[in-house]
Amino acid sequence: MIMTEISNNIREELAELKKFTATPGNGVTRFPFTEEARRACAYLQQLMEEAGLTVRLDNSGALIGRLEGETPATIMIGSHFDSVGHGGAYDGIAGVVCAIEVARLLKKSGKKPHYSLEVIATNDEEGARFHVGLFTGKVLLGQLTVEDLHKQTDADGISVYEAMAAYGLKPEEIAEHQRRDIKAFLEVHIEQGPVLEAADKQIGIVDVIVGIKRVSVRINGRADHVGTMPMHMRKDALEQAAKVISKIGDRARCFPNTVATVGFLQVEPNIINIVPQTVTFTVDIRGVDKAAITSQYQGLVADLEQMQAASGLTYDVETLLDAEPVVMDAYIKELFAASCAVRGLTHMQLPSGAGHDAQIFGEQLPAAMLFVPSIGGRSHCPEEESRAEDLAAAVLVASDAVQTLLAGK
Repeated sequence: MIMTEISNNIREELAELKKFTATPGNGVTRFPFTEEARRACAYLQQLMEEAGLTVRLDNSGALIGRLEGETPATIMIGSHFDSVGHGGAYDGIAGVVCAIEVARLLKKSGKKPHYSLEVIATNDEEGARFHVGLFTGKVLLGQLTVEDLHKQTDADGISVYEAMAAYGLKPEEIAEHQRRDIKAFLEVHIEQGPVLEAADKQIGIVDVIVGIKRVSVRINGRADHVGTMPMHMRKDALEQAAKVISKIGDRARCFPNTVATVGFLQVEPNIINIVPQTVTFTVDIRGVDKAAITSQYQGLVADLEQMQAASGLTYDVETLLDAEPVVMDAYIKELFAASCAVRGLTHMQLPSGAGHDAQIFGEQLPAAMLFVPSIGGRSHCPEEESRAEDLAAAVLVASDAVQTLLAGK
């Protein structure tokens, strides 16, 4: 009965949240500090208040619902409410809805916990607008400065600082909102891959989240007429960028359990009869071994140096994200596994190839993640889907663990 109730809640709430998008009918596009984000937060606030939580919007743009315990130290559970462009209706936001269900179960029990509980809908985890990501975690862990907010801009040249101010937040206070009361962070998330479905498992217990090195590379050439500039005299930024980019995938294949991707490419002036003057592209390197990530990055820089020496073109590299692999907390993983065993849920341990909020929190405090199967392994696309029943199962497992942690055990 309780599984059916939770499943129905999740199904209905995700269907409603799917409406808060800048691209109706073409996936979910919900970038940080936008009207779509504001509308999603308003709906989530309603759900949190109905679950008996006291709700506030923090200075990162995250929505937080709190249930006060006997002490102010906090067990936090949640995920993000932002999305990639034309993404799915489950990534991140399903974990927020599941966290609210966990709080609802706790409230119904009538027990006042020893530690306080917070349900959090984090902001700008994806980095889709400003190309950085994990924003709320960085704010709560005191990792950002006002200078950082001015430096990070979107495609229209709007800085994080400007976007925050327009949203009604206080960017000047960004370094004043560090949290030191969080005892543990838990996250429920769709797998975004095919492993659990292929193994016919209901629950995935994440053992490690990959490290991510994400950089922006700019190659500086010179614009000339394509018909009158001889080949041996050209400073073609796109030709040189192509030579560097062509080596990235093959290099990644030399390292087990690593991937590397050029996901963004911008050519200027991008006119058919002008030699490209500048090319900007991103490189996203991921793996469970820090040394493998570092080696790939060093290989990229060596290729850029060789390009500069051979062609005379210059380059600039800016680090957008540098997150080390993070092992999830052993004790909380044991709680997850014990709950699965008691409830008769099939489960397995697996790594996460994607970055998550639990990753940045896990760098400084105990953190753990539960995965549920993604149908067809699809994610970051409109076809993304997970079964409400699988998410409900994750709610029960997370609830068992949260209640143990809240009791101070």
